[in-house]
Amino acid sequence: MAINLISPGIQITEVDQPPVVLTLGTTAGGTAGRFRWGPVEKAVLVQSESDLVSKFGAPNATNAVDFLVAANYIAYSPNLFVVRQDGANLLNATAEDVTGSGNTGVGLLVKNDDVWEASYSSGSADVGPWAAKYAGALGNSIQVSTCASAAAFQSTLTGTFTVGAGSTTVVGAGSSANTEVNVGDFLVIAGRSIKVASVTNNTHITLESAHITGATGATVTRRWEYFSQFDSAPGTSTFVSDRGGSGDEMHIAVVDKGGTITGVVGTLLEKFQQVSKAVDAKTDTGASNYYKDVIANRSEFIRWMDHESATNWGGSTSTSFTGATNSPTAPVSYRLAGGADGSTPTDTQKITAFNLFANKSNIAINLMPMGAVSATVINTVVADIAEKRRDIMVCVSPEYSDVVNQAGSEVTNILDFATTVDKSTYVVFDANWKYQYDKYNDTYVYVPCNADIAGVMARTDFTQAPWNSPAGYTKGTLLNVTKLAWNPSESERDLLYKQSINPIFSQTGRGTVLFGDKTFILRGTSFNRINVRRLFIELQKTIGDFAGNVLFDENNESTRTNFVNTIEPYLRSVQAQRGITEFRIVCDTSNNPDTVVNANEFICDIFVRPTSSVNFIQLNFVSVRGSVSFNEVGA
Repeated sequence: MAINLISPGIQITEVDQPPVVLTLGTTAGGTAGRFRWGPVEKAVLVQSESDLVSKFGAPNATNAVDFLVAANYIAYSPNLFVVRQDGANLLNATAEDVTGSGNTGVGLLVKNDDVWEASYSSGSADVGPWAAKYAGALGNSIQVSTCASAAAFQSTLTGTFTVGAGSTTVVGAGSSANTEVNVGDFLVIAGRSIKVASVTNNTHITLESAHITGATGATVTRRWEYFSQFDSAPGTSTFVSDRGGSGDEMHIAVVDKGGTITGVVGTLLEKFQQVSKAVDAKTDTGASNYYKDVIANRSEFIRWMDHESATNWGGSTSTSFTGATNSPTAPVSYRLAGGADGSTPTDTQKITAFNLFANKSNIAINLMPMGAVSATVINTVVADIAEKRRDIMVCVSPEYSDVVNQAGSEVTNILDFATTVDKSTYVVFDANWKYQYDKYNDTYVYVPCNADIAGVMARTDFTQAPWNSPAGYTKGTLLNVTKLAWNPSESERDLLYKQSINPIFSQTGRGTVLFGDKTFILRGTSFNRINVRRLFIELQKTIGDFAGNVLFDENNESTRTNFVNTIEPYLRSVQAQRGITEFRIVCDTSNNPDTVVNANEFICDIFVRPTSSVNFIQLNFVSVRGSVSFNEVGA
């Protein structure tokens, strides 16, 4: 910058150097699979194995491989977007059948929040008041119990009640036990609270345990099954009371009645206290307190599907809760049923799930472990996602039948399968499955290694940089390997590597390692190495983001100079980290003549020479005679 002083003095300038933006440590993966819980066809970020279990459920024998593919990637990098695939007859459990005759549950597929909002948020599904939030047989374990009044919370029974010491039978002369008492309620008799096991008729009640002392003519207090879980009875909210209404509050208990979800029968999964039946009700902070909205926003286990019958629930404070009776005097429980895990997703359904990653503006991922899929799925994903996004690496493995229990035929099988997979520099093809312990089902299972290969690349990003090769004893060690499906010899590794398939093998004392860093391409190109392809992905993404800031600027020398000054420090930082050996930037009138400028175009040519990974080492050991000088040997 020129000095603009006329008389002697000091000129001070301040220059804000554009930041060097690197994406190291932010690597994210994306995969799709079959799971037992969670939204269907919706990408969800998972950051730990416990998070995976919480959002998609622990695996069983039918989906252990897909679950472990996701879990294996997370073991290397805590950023994975997971999509649950659809399958035939996949259903959410519901509260009752379409006739409303009972809690038989016919099931209904509500894939995710978007589908519920579009199709069922108005109560259009005739399946009772509640459904499991997500599809799957796990939903059949859920019970929803509502307590919509103080009388339903606790009441004094009418009649004269007798129970003998050591007896489980309560006889109520003049009572109406069948209308006042529900199975699961607690009866407080002579100071002892005992749970109701069954209601035989209008006078006889059976308790879950015997009464100790007995009582005759006793006053009996009936309490809702979940009485002890809530602070007080439901009544009238401040919002509704201030507007002249009453009786809008209710409690909702969501319970693992079958014990399938938590492993403990009767575990309270979640509770919603003093929510409102009024559509316009608000909390003290101004948030909606309408029970339908509260369930939609906060519940992890259920969805609202309709109001309970014979109520004005869902009305406004001014029309439905001013002198109206909307408070049933007994609690109501709904055991959900009809949920189903569905069949194995078809290739078409798998492709639909993976296609959620097609738009890079929606989901930023770098790596895509494919799990156990066919060549049809791989080829579609590569063509429609990887080759169009041009910023991800698709990691694939051979099929189970190619390598498990195929002694002596593994290479032939893998090479045959490889001929059905389309070549691409955005594909990394490994050659193995691993045998690992499935702690959720206490067994061992074979899992394709592509999640581990994506994982070692993500780990290399974090510890070094994307332009470093992820292979070898230092960077390419695989985790959680009991054994490999097969352990290739050197000659077998040679045959695979010639076809751009990366071997994985185990060596005593050195573990199980990725022993190749080729992309799945056969023609001669610098992009046949993982580190080079990922270098260019990194450069194109980062410099492309810089270029976005130039859009709609004036196309003149100042703009071009500023752009060069922005990206040059970034390229120097990549060079300093041994990603490239040399680079050159051309962005001036030589490639931006008037014809280009007048066409509203901006051209920048960036030449880079990537570094090469070491694939082959020659060590020459020479035995030197005692009379020979080492100076002579060196010469």
